[in-house]
Amino acid sequence: MKVADVSDKVLDRATRTRNTIALRLRQQGAVSRDTAVPAAPQGKAETKLLDRMVAFGAVKETPEGRHWLDERRFLDFRKEGLASVLGYIALAGFAAAGALAATG
Repeated sequence: MKVADVSDKVLDRATRTRNTIALRLRQQGAVSRDTAVPAAPQGKAETKLLDRMVAFGAVKETPEGRHWLDERRFLDFRKEGLASVLGYIALAGFAAAGALAATG
C-alpha cells in the first residue's frame, strides 16, 4: 500500500468524523453559547476529535459542560488539519526521494 493511499484513508476518516461532529451540533442548533447542547460523542474516535476541537477552539465548552460550534474557528481547524496531512505527505515524498537517490 502506498503512503498516499494510507494518508487518504486517514484523512477521509478524520474528515468524516470532524464533519459528523459539526453537523450534529448544527442540527441541534448549537451555534452560540446560548444554544449550546450536551455533546454526545459516539465512540473513541469522536471523543478524541471532540477534545481536539475544544482545545483548538472550533467547539466551545460552557462551564456547565455543554458545547457549541464556533463556525469561524471550525474553518481554521479544517485548514490546519489539511496542512498537517499535506506536511506528512511531503515528508514521505522527501524520504522516498532520498531513498531513491541513495540507491541510484
